[in-house]
Amino acid sequence: MFGLNTFASLLVAAQQCAMAPQASIHVAEPVKFDLTYDGSAPLAASIYNPANTFVAVHFASLNVPKGGKLTLTSFDGVDSVTFAGGESKTNFFADWLTAGKGGVKITYDGPDFKPAAGADDKPAPIFTIDKYMAGKKGAVLESLCGDDKSKPAPCYATSEPAKTKTGKAVARLFIGGEYPCTGWLVGSEGHLLTNNHCIGSADAAKNVQVELGAECATCDDPLNQEPFECKGTIVATDVAFVATDVGADFTLVKLNLKANVDLAKYGYLQMRPDGPKLNEEIAILGHPAGWPKRFAIVGQNGKPGVVTNTSIESCQPDEFGYELDTQGGNSGSPVISTKDSSVVGIHNCGGCPDGPNGGIKINKVVDILKKLNSLPKDSIVGDKPAC
Repeated sequence: MFGLNTFASLLVAAQQCAMAPQASIHVAEPVKFDLTYDGSAPLAASIYNPANTFVAVHFASLNVPKGGKLTLTSFDGVDSVTFAGGESKTNFFADWLTAGKGGVKITYDGPDFKPAAGADDKPAPIFTIDKYMAGKKGAVLESLCGDDKSKPAPCYATSEPAKTKTGKAVARLFIGGEYPCTGWLVGSEGHLLTNNHCIGSADAAKNVQVELGAECATCDDPLNQEPFECKGTIVATDVAFVATDVGADFTLVKLNLKANVDLAKYGYLQMRPDGPKLNEEIAILGHPAGWPKRFAIVGQNGKPGVVTNTSIESCQPDEFGYELDTQGGNSGSPVISTKDSSVVGIHNCGGCPDGPNGGIKINKVVDILKKLNSLPKDSIVGDKPAC
């Protein structure tokens, strides 16, 4: 028979096991792939596996000479990324590509095929690929409160115009070529907020792909429940680390935008400095399981989701609770007030079905950023109106 102290310890352990940060869903596996190319002959290489759902190629180095062009293209020709002459990088992932027909072609075009000059006249490789991440279908770490009541974003295009507009600023993140999270544009200067357990360091920020507009065209598209489908626009493949806090589980970054990217059409969100209120109606906008964008608006009773508790012991002390459906990959999602579309929290913790899911109160984030003098311009309700 258990003693009282032992029973209490087991109860606490069980509660903690029911709560989990929702970033650790792995949607890709690393595959070793060695390819070094020096430009001495035409190139036509490929990556192929019929099980691939997407491919993210990792370059140990890239040095495209003037006049050269390196292109990665999905087998079906639908998706591609190009590196033009003059681009030089090390240790990075290229934009992930949908693996149409299971593979990606690697081609190089240049004015001639002479080996690129290196130090001491030794041939320098134009690129070295050392691995790629192979997208996979698999089990999802869930924190559903029952039957999944969240729906794909296009299901609400007509009935919820305010949330649809707000959702444009919500991004699907692909971190380290391995797992998804959610983030959102905050303020008018290209900043993004997500969880610390998604982007925890400046090193992690170097390999973050930020994708906006990742949603299917229709509510009933079967791809709505497949990871990394209905591709949007990858606006950045690395971000600048600005601020973070482990206890408040947030990280603020600034996007290093790709050429010719304009964020204006996506708008941005603003934080409400007094945080969530008990019983106010809320919604969660994000990318559970790395799926195309979904909105969690109603609970198991079919009624609008609300803040059920303003102080719970969740993945962090003193979070706020709600019973809206989330899954791994929802971490970093904005919890918005239905009343004014302001952000009242950042989703970070799965508790359902044994208890409420949890989020970081946005007032805590605001207070920390103020102390660090790192609040993005126009990021607070009452500043310039949000777009």
